[in-house]
Amino acid sequence: MKLLPAVFLAVAACGNAFGWGCEGHQMVALIAAQHLTPEARAAVYRLLKEHPIDAALSRFCQPSATEPMADAATWADDSKRQEKTGTWHYLDIPRGVEHAGLMKYCAPIGDSKDGKDRPGCLLTGLQYEFDILKDRTRSSAERALALRYVIHFIGDLHQPLHTTTNDDQGGNCTSLTLFEDPKRANLHGAWDYGIIAHFLKQNNQTPQQMAEQLDRRYQSQGQKWLHGRIDFAEWIWEGHRIAEKVTYDKLRPKLSVAPAENGPGCAAEREKTTALKIDIDARYAAQAMPVIDRQLAKAGYRLADVLNSAF
Repeated sequence: MKLLPAVFLAVAACGNAFGWGCEGHQMVALIAAQHLTPEARAAVYRLLKEHPIDAALSRFCQPSATEPMADAATWADDSKRQEKTGTWHYLDIPRGVEHAGLMKYCAPIGDSKDGKDRPGCLLTGLQYEFDILKDRTRSSAERALALRYVIHFIGDLHQPLHTTTNDDQGGNCTSLTLFEDPKRANLHGAWDYGIIAHFLKQNNQTPQQMAEQLDRRYQSQGQKWLHGRIDFAEWIWEGHRIAEKVTYDKLRPKLSVAPAENGPGCAAEREKTTALKIDIDARYAAQAMPVIDRQLAKAGYRLADVLNSAF
């Protein structure tokens, strides 16, 4: 299926921030847009048109995408400080944990106190907003807000480092070099956008071409994701297993599994991993990029399924 060229020109111009970065989050939304039912499509675009994003909000991904779903995909990162929803973007399951009740790592949704983030995590934040989106008794303004959260959180959920930690804040404290760039990077940023950006440059490919390629490549499997069981908890565990088997396990030198309890802190972790001289190189990228491709495509199809079910 062809995706809108003008939209992806806007995507290509964006910088990189959180989750999947501008390009990744917007590609997830655009793939999803191709697989909405007519009823869901009409409802989604009506809500976004009737309740546009506040023009005064500072947007990291500039210029904002011209396609409403793509523009909505990055709003939750731009607004999380004022909305106090920073903790809703991840669920830190420690490495080495294979089975556990996820609420062990997540506080129930609550109100902000003393200006701090509201309690909650990716699982509870997504479910909370999904329930609002489905509720026809809610105002259209509330549902439009919930829609933006759902679009973004489904993307976050499929980034393995939003569901896993090695006592390093989901890879943010694991210091490394990215394709021999002398500027220090971290593992989380490499998976957000660094490896994707390297792939696009290496293959002289635009985000538009990459998204079209993903949609074509995963058409067959995508139908299963599009009509599967909606299970946010299981999707989180999927990402956690990927982080274990690929994101961390393929690093060289290997990182040992950290204790589940809080360790010496981020600064100490950065110092320790800097000394290891970990480099995200062509070997690592060759193993990571197929996984990233699949996760982006899967997120797009599953987002369409979630929105179709909501409307």
